[in-house]
Amino acid sequence: MTKRISWPVLLIVGHKSRLWLIGFIGLATILGIFGLRLMASEPHAYIPEQASLPVNAQMEEPSIQFEVETVKPNNSGGDYFVNYRLKREQFRQESKAMLSKLLDSTVEQSKAQAQEKWLELSLKIQSEEEIENLLKIKGFQDAVADVFSEHVTVIVYAPSLTPHEISLIQDIVVRVTEVRIDKITVSAKK
Repeated sequence: MTKRISWPVLLIVGHKSRLWLIGFIGLATILGIFGLRLMASEPHAYIPEQASLPVNAQMEEPSIQFEVETVKPNNSGGDYFVNYRLKREQFRQESKAMLSKLLDSTVEQSKAQAQEKWLELSLKIQSEEEIENLLKIKGFQDAVADVFSEHVTVIVYAPSLTPHEISLIQDIVVRVTEVRIDKITVSAKK
């Protein structure tokens, strides 16, 4: 009598399923390798083909500096405001992308400066949205605000503005940003 010794796995699975088991292990190995390669590769964001605002972030010794090259949006009526917001949002996303890389930095000074710039950008966005919403509440059809540390520019959708409307806009901007009234530029755009 000869004794036959089998592997423990084969005792559980059986002789007929051996090919299935080997095939499954091979497939799992191939998928695992493929998955690891996908996770290791950098994801590429989809960016539609459209003009962008060129943004250059430079790391100088004392601080991070942003240079913005202004690209004029389409000037036809209401499209102006839509295009302005789209370009502004695109610039914000590019700025956030650069800052997020610096936030992951191991250099504490770079990380701290990036956190400061991120906070400044967040406050700028909040102020611009607040001004725009308050102007709509006050009856203006559309408006865009651009808030900087020392001045604010507001463009309102209207054929012209009365002195009372300009004063109302300036009051809203001063209340939201605390910028001096002589540092506020108000324009009408139809």
